[in-house]
Amino acid sequence: MFYYSKKKKIRGWKRHKRKIERWKLNAINLDMDLLRDYQREYEKLWIHPFYAWVRINPPNWYNRLLLDAMIEVYLDWHQKMIDENEEFYLKIWLYDPNFINSQIVVAYRDCLDFYNKTFKIRGENKEFPFYKYHSLRDKLEQFQWDLHIELDYYDENDLNESLEEGSLTEKEVSKIKEKAYETIKFENEFGSFLQYSLDEGDVWIGTLK
Repeated sequence: MFYYSKKKKIRGWKRHKRKIERWKLNAINLDMDLLRDYQREYEKLWIHPFYAWVRINPPNWYNRLLLDAMIEVYLDWHQKMIDENEEFYLKIWLYDPNFINSQIVVAYRDCLDFYNKTFKIRGENKEFPFYKYHSLRDKLEQFQWDLHIELDYYDENDLNESLEEGSLTEKEVSKIKEKAYETIKFENEFGSFLQYSLDEGDVWIGTLK
């Protein structure tokens, strides 16, 4: 479970902007030998203090800089995958509103379909939020954006343990159950339990046209 703080004061924005360039230079070097061995790879936005145990969503102007860097990395990876001359899965997973969870994901060969069922499709018509990334619109329109759901999962046994430990209150547990997007019953050798899925926002899956 992640909490996205809007209250924490972030300082040193010039320094944080430089982190984007360092992230890009590191991410753009897709290790093809490693990819050929494991057949899938991803790159998250490992930028402190935003991507941490308690994640903080940066302001929109910073997200636009990050997304611009992500697109550049994606295009470089795309060329590398084209050079492999094999079918591949290469996507930008763009989370909204939880932008800092966004990542670039690639897979091929035996792992080609590995990520196909990661997200549930959101069954409603919704326009891609170009207004949030207005300076990048031309670049973003090069992609097809398919809408999915960001789900957070809560195991009934884990919720009960959290109650016993005092890390969650009964009110908080009840709220999780009431807000559940869906509830699924699982059974194993230890018995049955419920899993609660919460709708935490959108995931736009982008593929270069």
